[in-house]
Amino acid sequence: MKLTIFPNDLKYTSSEQAIIQYLETNPEKFDELTIGSLARASLTSNASIIRLSQKAGFKGFKDLKVALIKQRYHNNDVDFSFPFSPIDELEKINTAMNDLYLNSINLLRDKIQITEIEQAAKTILRAKRIFVYGIGDSGLSAKSFINKVNKLNLFPIFVKENDDEISITKQIRHDDVAIFVSYDQYTEEFKNVIDQVLTSACDTILITANPNSRLYRAATVAITIPQAEKERKVATFYSQFAFQYILNLIFALLYKNKILN
Repeated sequence: MKLTIFPNDLKYTSSEQAIIQYLETNPEKFDELTIGSLARASLTSNASIIRLSQKAGFKGFKDLKVALIKQRYHNNDVDFSFPFSPIDELEKINTAMNDLYLNSINLLRDKIQITEIEQAAKTILRAKRIFVYGIGDSGLSAKSFINKVNKLNLFPIFVKENDDEISITKQIRHDDVAIFVSYDQYTEEFKNVIDQVLTSACDTILITANPNSRLYRAATVAITIPQAEKERKVATFYSQFAFQYILNLIFALLYKNKILN
């Protein structure tokens, strides 16, 4: 991220250049920065940061920090991790959230493979039983999907409900389907059940932004959402919207099948 608050016509010391370089490569950390943490991260000093702040036309580090946050949110590109700033007024936050969701829709529409959605729906329809895995916010998206398909006379089992995923997973058979919903940490989140699921030889559906795992390679259907959200974020706005978008598409096909048949 190029920071325009530091004029190009000024000469900067090596310490000041190190500070600028750190700031330009870590914009997601602006909100929590203190003068001390910035000095440690850039291997400089509080005095160097104050001098750089004043050289750029600010009274001190506090004013510099406000300007950094403002510039990050005034960029043309939507920041899926930090769509708004804590210093923004509600009207600006409203616009930022609107931009976030509009850009999320366009991104998902362009990147998602419809054939994978169709295959996922067919896999669910032919399964004897449906087991759904999700944790935290992803689990809430999974539960919302379950609530919808219940109305189609389909009754998935939410495996993480009472922390008894191991005993429930042992009941899976080859004619069942296991659905995993996780942004990128599923290898760690479901480490106690993945081997059992794969051993059962059941169909598996994985919805994730992380394609680097044995489960992803072994999945009957692997639906990859674009990895637009960083580990550090205000909240899981984008990732949960993406899961709901995918799961709603699958639900639409299930609904169509049930109504027409």
